[in-house]
Amino acid sequence: MAPRASGPQFVPPRIATASDIPYPVNTATPGIVTLFLKLDATAKVENVQVLRDIPPLTSAAQTAVQTWTFTPATRDGSPIPSTLSVNVVFNPFNPGDVAIEGLVAPLPQPSPAPEATPFTPPQITSGSFAVYPANSVAAGTVILDVLIGKTGGVAKVKVIRDVPSLTPEAIKAVKAWEFSPATFQGQPIAAHLVAAFVFPSSVLAHPA
Repeated sequence: MAPRASGPQFVPPRIATASDIPYPVNTATPGIVTLFLKLDATAKVENVQVLRDIPPLTSAAQTAVQTWTFTPATRDGSPIPSTLSVNVVFNPFNPGDVAIEGLVAPLPQPSPAPEATPFTPPQITSGSFAVYPANSVAAGTVILDVLIGKTGGVAKVKVIRDVPSLTPEAIKAVKAWEFSPATFQGQPIAAHLVAAFVFPSSVLAHPA
């Protein structure tokens, strides 16, 4: 019989279901909004801390996450409060790989709540926008559950919300991002974060 791992068994939270995030109609500003969600033991959102703020876009991201559902973290099999990073990329309309730099600045580290479990979720350290496929006319939000391994690499990507012609480009982009791994009690562990890519319609990107 294999010996039981020492210490409490901690399973990080993850996203379960997600709805579309509308691209604000009064702006074509691209960028990334990063939210730090504080979840209670039932995985209900108790608090949203904004780590990366782009004023025209942040409220759209904050409103959307309130309707999403999550799987709670567990410790020794029991649900516990925890935290989760949600990264919403408002992608530019860049068909045919128009190069647009962005997402390179390191994110500020959130201050953990004193009553929270000693868990820090993974964070993006650098990244890039997805390429809007030149032959696509689709718009909408691709939402990915990204498992970051103990060394900070992408271990697995699960599609939570699919936009068929856009999803492959979103996955390709997130696999090229760089991350800092999650930690639990000071030790790196594998954990999830959410990456959402909001693709504008060509009409929004080039209004008449």
